[in-house]
Amino acid sequence: MNDSENTTSKNSGVTGNTNTFQYDASLSSGDRHFIEQRNIILQDVNGTMDSILNGLNELNISLENNIAVGKEFEVVTKLWKNFYNGTDSVTDGSDSEKEDKDVNMD
Repeated sequence: MNDSENTTSKNSGVTGNTNTFQYDASLSSGDRHFIEQRNIILQDVNGTMDSILNGLNELNISLENNIAVGKEFEVVTKLWKNFYNGTDSVTDGSDSEKEDKDVNMD
């Protein structure tokens, strides 16, 4: 046991590392039960927090990948935009000529 694993709580009468605790004789059985249940709940909370942290890390990686893919399509988007802008200007001029011809044929 090293010093970082050793914990002593003078208020609770519990000494030991985080995995095994030795109880002072001054603790009642109710206090021991409370401390045991508290440790179980703390372990559960710790595991849940680790799970949440791992999930957030995975989400962050996924979002970064999606942003990277989106940035790769910026060039393609600009090309299509230029294409559509070019076809709009061409079709605008030819549509007006077609309308004039349609009107003259009637």
